[in-house]
Amino acid sequence: MRSIRVLLLAASAVALSACSVNIAARNDKPAPPPVALASPPAPVAARPGPEDDPRLLATLYMQQAEELRRLSKQAYALAALRLPSALKQPGSSALEQTDGGKGKPPAAIFDVDETVLDNSPYQARAILSGTRAFDPAQWDQWVAERAATPMPGAVDFVKELRRSKVRVVYITNRECRPRDTVPHDPCPQHADTLANLNAAGLGPVAPEDLLLKGQNGWPAEKAPRRLEVIRTHRIILSFGDQFSDMMSVTRKEDSAARARIAAAHEDLWNSRWIIIPNPTYGQWADILPEPLSRSLRTR
Repeated sequence: MRSIRVLLLAASAVALSACSVNIAARNDKPAPPPVALASPPAPVAARPGPEDDPRLLATLYMQQAEELRRLSKQAYALAALRLPSALKQPGSSALEQTDGGKGKPPAAIFDVDETVLDNSPYQARAILSGTRAFDPAQWDQWVAERAATPMPGAVDFVKELRRSKVRVVYITNRECRPRDTVPHDPCPQHADTLANLNAAGLGPVAPEDLLLKGQNGWPAEKAPRRLEVIRTHRIILSFGDQFSDMMSVTRKEDSAARARIAAAHEDLWNSRWIIIPNPTYGQWADILPEPLSRSLRTR
């Protein structure tokens, strides 16, 4: 019996030894190479949103700043102070009226957008929709809504002009464009703007006192439309938010050239030309080189 037990123990030892060898052999095999992990995708740049839009602060200034409202009201208050002298003194606010308009009844010329009508909701829509470039279709939709409100001070001053028997003429670069909804009308924007002006309290506006770009073939340059008014009236005051509302100027003139041109007409700035503040758009911005930061002054 003892010998049998010895033999069984010996056999067990051999078996265990063999298992250990086999396990060790299996453990000695080289590990498979690690699976290569794919590189993480490059981060996707976030699309610019409303907070990145360069028009944001300017549009908020138009809509929210009491300072803007006061500036606009001050401009029209200044015009009211100048009105008696402009009526009494000879001369014209239109450079094209070289004879001064002597003997003709008085008229005042206004730009429309950002001069008597506030279109900042259109700008806000463009910012929120991510539309950076000017979109004629979106603009035409806004015009068709007839929803622009008056600039502060404009309504009261226009009423004063009418009480003083001054013809009020609106010369605007709102453009005549065909519209599918009214295919028979080559310039539905004229009726829209007329209705908007009247609804805002800036009327009553006769159809002939609203002159649009493209109407009667008129170009963007406003001089031909000023000449149309000059035929029958003396232009005593001019109002606008752009240099070109007062005189002919192009995008070829840079800021320095515009300063020289403006200085040449200091007398009109001091008597017959009224500028309404508009920080949101205009030739003043269009003439600046890209990138815009190059135009910043540090001293």
